Amino acid sequence: MQIIVAGCGKVGSRFARIMSEEGHEISVVDSSRENFKLLGSSFHGVTVLGVPIDEDVLKEAGIESADGFAAVTPDDNINMMACQIAKEIFHVPRIFARIQDPVKEQVFYQFGVHTVCPTDMTVQEFRALMMGECSSKACYLDNTGIEFLYERIGDKDVGKLMRDISVPKNAHLLGVMKDGQLNFYNPAAKLEFDDELVIISKI
Repeated sequence: MQIIVAGCGKVGSRFARIMSEEGHEISVVDSSRENFKLLGSSFHGVTVLGVPIDEDVLKEAGIESADGFAAVTPDDNINMMACQIAKEIFHVPRIFARIQDPVKEQVFYQFGVHTVCPTDMTVQEFRALMMGECSSKACYLDNTGIEFLYERIGDKDVGKLMRDISVPKNAHLLGVMKDGQLNFYNPAAKLEFDDELVIISKI
């Protein structure tokens, strides 16, 4: 894939390196030349100096033929504008943005932009861990969203076999986390205290 990454901070640079190592064509846009040092000497992609809301800068990065666009600058407003340009003007098929303010997530959603909000994810995960409740994570495979639900075994389910566990309609039991390791579904496996069920479903 040909992917443009707007923002070369810790997240943007790491994402760019990983995708480049997997063989994708990566262009990174950032307004600070100093930030490109985070990519390291092994990065084989393209770097473009400039702001990601400048159409000429984006064209230099190759947005006219890009398959994907990720806006990960520290500024939610710049990320929003960059995503709008990529979607509405250049018709990039896959667009993602990192946002810091959960309140703005609905705005991105209205423009058809997938978002990752570290603030929201951290708060929800902390609450789930503190209360001993289930937590979830999501990812996208092409255009299909997959949600992973982690649900700690309650007292009533200790000693049950995995085949005796019921899950919501249209969901599947992938397996169980034991001591930090995933054990795939085994109908005869016995559940123990502190195990976590891993349930998957389409979003």
